[in-house]
Amino acid sequence: MAAPIDVLVVDDEPKIRQVLEQILTARGCAVRVAQDGLDALAQFTKQPANVVVTDIKMPRMNGIELLRELKRLDPLLNVVVITAFPSVEGAVQAMQHGACDFITKPFDIAQIQAILYRCQQRMSLTRQLRTAGEGMLKLEELNRRLAELNDLKSQFLAALSHEINTPLCLMSEWIYLLSDETLGPLSGDQRKALDVIIQAYGRLHHLLQQLIDLMHGHEIVLQRHRLPLQELVQEALELVRPKAEAKKVTVQVALPNEPLVIDADRQRVRAALEYVLDNAIRFNQSQGRVDIGLGAEGDTVFVEVRDTGMGIPADEQEKVFQAFYQVDRRLNRAHDGAGIGLTLTRRYVELHGGSVALSSEPDKGTRVVLRFPKPSASATLPGPLPSPI
Repeated sequence: MAAPIDVLVVDDEPKIRQVLEQILTARGCAVRVAQDGLDALAQFTKQPANVVVTDIKMPRMNGIELLRELKRLDPLLNVVVITAFPSVEGAVQAMQHGACDFITKPFDIAQIQAILYRCQQRMSLTRQLRTAGEGMLKLEELNRRLAELNDLKSQFLAALSHEINTPLCLMSEWIYLLSDETLGPLSGDQRKALDVIIQAYGRLHHLLQQLIDLMHGHEIVLQRHRLPLQELVQEALELVRPKAEAKKVTVQVALPNEPLVIDADRQRVRAALEYVLDNAIRFNQSQGRVDIGLGAEGDTVFVEVRDTGMGIPADEQEKVFQAFYQVDRRLNRAHDGAGIGLTLTRRYVELHGGSVALSSEPDKGTRVVLRFPKPSASATLPGPLPSPI
């Protein structure tokens, strides 16, 4: 009979600790509790655990700080973070620092059961890595089990996306009725409150669409139409202009008079341009500058985006295209975002047969060039659809 999983639960709320302890104990785990990060670190140093389940917001030492310290002690440790549903940004940040999973509040028994199973699988692989010689590992079996874990992760993301989409659809209907004043006139304060709700809804809906495309990978089916690249750049620029104005970043764009036409999925190419421009503004200095240029070269047309921002070290420039990776890994990051914009940018551009190139120098800025193939003279595509409202 397998030994029970030794779980250390860390949360500054006694009721949360008690509920998790009851759930985990009922599933055969040996559970210890800690009231904050410092208490947990002291306990773990004295007696390591198989799994650490920790809240993110805690006094003295928060969950991200604890995660970093635990990973220094044991890089292969299973750390699961607790986050409030449907706010996933804290969980995304934790997974960037090495967390293997997250639990949403209010707690779902099936979700916790699935997480425990994944932890058991990782523990088994970890034992093999720690005790077996390199030549004794069965690579085929290891790959199969890793693929199984990856599949479970994909299923979880798919389920999470579905669970987020259901309340979002309901929210959109009520937001429309409120904003249209179908349910009655709004006061000034109510209109301001509704604007905040609409912005939050838009942000969550945007994140959901990113997650869906991230999961579907190269199975995305493009809806191509012959479109001028200038038009797509202007549309993307309008989406990020409020952020540039708020940060006092000057954006200059040089659009050639002659149309640079590409066979493009309007939504995906516009999103790719938006993500690059958003990064150029977000990681720029206050009163910085972003320059956008378009041109043609050989069989391609390109968009070049230069900024005066923080820059990226040479050894991290390829890593920024990895999902959930961000150069700025300080605990108190000044920059929000899930860290999948550039991942999707490269994916969208490559699906169009193009490429993305990045060059950068710390403290001097970054240059990103998106290249698209010119349309084939023999190809016949439908004309552009009306711009979405």
